[in-house]
Amino acid sequence: MIPKSGRKRLLRVAGVRLANTGIGALIATFQRTLAPMFSIGVAVAVSASSLSSAATLSAQSELLCSPEGLMRLIPQFDVNGQFTIPNPNTDLQTFLSAQQGLSNAIDMILARENISQNPSDVGSLPSRPLTLASNWLSSEVGIQTDGTNLSSPEPEGKFGGYRVQSFLTGLTPVPLSQGTMYVVKQSNPTYQALVYPMPTSHPCVNRLVLGADNTAGSWPAPTYALGRYQLDSNGAPMRDKPLIAYLIVNICLDLGKSAVIDKQSVLRPNAMIILALHWPCEGSGCADDGIGHRH
Repeated sequence: MIPKSGRKRLLRVAGVRLANTGIGALIATFQRTLAPMFSIGVAVAVSASSLSSAATLSAQSELLCSPEGLMRLIPQFDVNGQFTIPNPNTDLQTFLSAQQGLSNAIDMILARENISQNPSDVGSLPSRPLTLASNWLSSEVGIQTDGTNLSSPEPEGKFGGYRVQSFLTGLTPVPLSQGTMYVVKQSNPTYQALVYPMPTSHPCVNRLVLGADNTAGSWPAPTYALGRYQLDSNGAPMRDKPLIAYLIVNICLDLGKSAVIDKQSVLRPNAMIILALHWPCEGSGCADDGIGHRH
């Protein structure tokens, strides 16, 4: 308690001498001397928080950010030190193991990132568009039925297709979307499907949403696009630049097939399931072994 006598009691708080001459004087002294110190502390804390908003990935999480890393995570993609997509026609089990294993590994890594990161930090990140190439190849397996017959949508009626032209060939950014959405632009019809890469808590992983215009087709989970960093002149990753997609692992699901009945365009029942791996190509690297499934 403050003595009733007029004696002045000296206090030392954070190195400041406070004359105990009354509550009002104490409050005034606090406002003049200590409040600015607290304000500085809060400002520093906010600055530190904003600087650390981009979470550092674990070494295992970083493996998803390049083909070289992916070979270490999923050894089925490593053939004599080269990143190679398995051929389902010559080794179905290795293809399935790679496609399923990658899907499950991404799920597990995303779950860890979701638990370890701060939701507020993730929610405040700027939009991160993923760059998708125009030309794609795919390795895939699938089956379809109209309710009466079973058949394969792959070349020569095989269960699988290897290095076939992906139906994603023709991907083009939608002008209105500023690079956040894509359309598969081909002739007859001109626009076959819409694709939306949805960022996640992992900068190199995007969920993919597809809407096909003539088959009621979609991509159910798990369906992901993996992106790699652009590199500067020294080969260092530029983490503030849009990532470039280097692999898509997905499931395709169609529920109908377009048909013309009495001069009317309709959808008739037709189910199709495809398991696929898609990768971008350029020039002579786009030579294909046929046409893959069409939505």
